[in-house]
Amino acid sequence: MKHPLALLFTVFLCFFGQSQEQVTVDIKRSEIERKTNEYFSAITSLKQFNGNVIVAKDGSVIINKTYNINHGPKGLKVDQNSKFIIASVSKVFVKYGILKLVEQKKISLEDPLSKFIPDFPDGNKITINHLMHHQSGLPREIKDYEKFDKLTGEQIIELAKKEKLLFEPGTKTLYSNIGFLLLHNIINKTARNGYLSFIKKEIFDPIGLKNTNEYNAKKPSKNFVRGFDNDDGKIVKASAKDLNRFETGNYVSTIGDLYLFSKEGFKGKHLEKGLIKELFDENEVLAQAGGRPGYRAYFYKNKKTGFDFMFVSNYTGIPMQQVTEDIVKIVEGKPYKVPNAIKRKKIELSEQIMKRYEGKYALELDNTQYFIITVKDGKLYVAGKDGEATEAVPDSETTFFFDPASNDGLLFTVNKDTGAYEMIMISDGLNLKTKKIN
Repeated sequence: MKHPLALLFTVFLCFFGQSQEQVTVDIKRSEIERKTNEYFSAITSLKQFNGNVIVAKDGSVIINKTYNINHGPKGLKVDQNSKFIIASVSKVFVKYGILKLVEQKKISLEDPLSKFIPDFPDGNKITINHLMHHQSGLPREIKDYEKFDKLTGEQIIELAKKEKLLFEPGTKTLYSNIGFLLLHNIINKTARNGYLSFIKKEIFDPIGLKNTNEYNAKKPSKNFVRGFDNDDGKIVKASAKDLNRFETGNYVSTIGDLYLFSKEGFKGKHLEKGLIKELFDENEVLAQAGGRPGYRAYFYKNKKTGFDFMFVSNYTGIPMQQVTEDIVKIVEGKPYKVPNAIKRKKIELSEQIMKRYEGKYALELDNTQYFIITVKDGKLYVAGKDGEATEAVPDSETTFFFDPASNDGLLFTVNKDTGAYEMIMISDGLNLKTKKIN
C-alpha cells in the first residue's frame, strides 16, 4: 500500500490544474495496486503462489511485483529476471505467427488442413480458422501421448491422423491441443526457414523479446527456474519428464517479456489491426492460461478496459480459476474475497447416499479422460485411468475433499433434465465438468 502522504500529494495536485476526473483515476489505480498486492500476499502466505505479477492500464504499469513463499525449498525463490515455462500461453505466439503468414499472403484463414497435410482424415473440412478457434472437432489430446518420452513433429501428425472428429468442424467449440500442434506444423511447412526461425524473426526480434525462447532440456536458459508441486501440503520439485514431451512451441519467458509483448504487439505496428482482431473474443478479451508440471502462467488483455494482467509461477499450488477471476474483478471494481486459510471438516455420510455417485464419469473437455467412483466399507474412492484409487472425504452431502486445507475435490450435482448425477472435479482451482457415462 502507498504511504498516506502519497494520496494527499495526489489530491493536492488537483488545485494546480489537474481535473477531478484524473484524481479519481489515480485513486482507482492506487486501490487496484493495494488490493492486488493484498490478494497475492494472502495466497503467497497460504503457500498457494510463487512468482511474478503485472497489472497495467493503457500501457502504464500499476503493479509489477515478485512474491516468494517464505521458507520454501532450495530453488523455489524467483526474481524479476527469472524465466518460466509458460506452457499454453505459448498458443498466443502460435496464433500471432499464423496471422503473420496471413498478412504476408502465404496462407488464408479459410485454407483447409488438407492443403498442408493432404492425407489428413477430414482435412478438407477443417480450416486454419477452425484450428485457431478450437472448432476443428479434434479431441483435446492425442490418445495415449503420455506413453511417449518425446514426440517429433512427424510423430505428432501421424498420431493426430488416428483421432476421430468429435463433431462437425465449425459447429461447436472444444479446446484442442491437437489443433495447435497442427498449426505449429503449418507454420513450419509454410515459413521459409521453418517454425522457430520464423517466430523469432517475425515476432520476438521486432518486438524486442530477448528473454523468450523455446524450452530446451539440454540447454536450459540463463535464469531458468525449476518448477515445484504441492504434494499433500509439502512443496517438492516437480518431475521434469513431461516438460519437453512435444517438439512444439513450448516457450520459456519472463514477466517482463510477456508484458512487453502485450504492450507493443497489438498496436498495429507488428501485425495489421484487422488481423489483431482475430486474437480476441467477442468481448474484446484475449485470455490464455498455461500449465505444465511445476509451472502456471496466465495472459489477459482487455481491449475495452485497457487492462493487462499476467503472471508466471514456478509452483502449481495456485487456485488458478479463482485467482484469474478475482483479479479481473479487482480491476473492474467488482466484489471479491481475499483468500484465507481453508479448514474443511469431515462429516459422517451414509453409504446409501454415497452409492448414488458410483459410476464412470468422463471429462467434458476430453472424454478420453475418465474417473471411476466406488464406495467400499463406508468410504468413497475416485480412480483415474491408471486404476489407482484415492479416498475422497465428505464435508457435505454433495462435496468431498482430498486435503482439508484445499478447495480441490469433488462436487456432485443432479442434471435437471435427465435426473442423472454429474460430477465436477475441482483441481488446482479449476472446475472440470464431467458426465456420467454408466
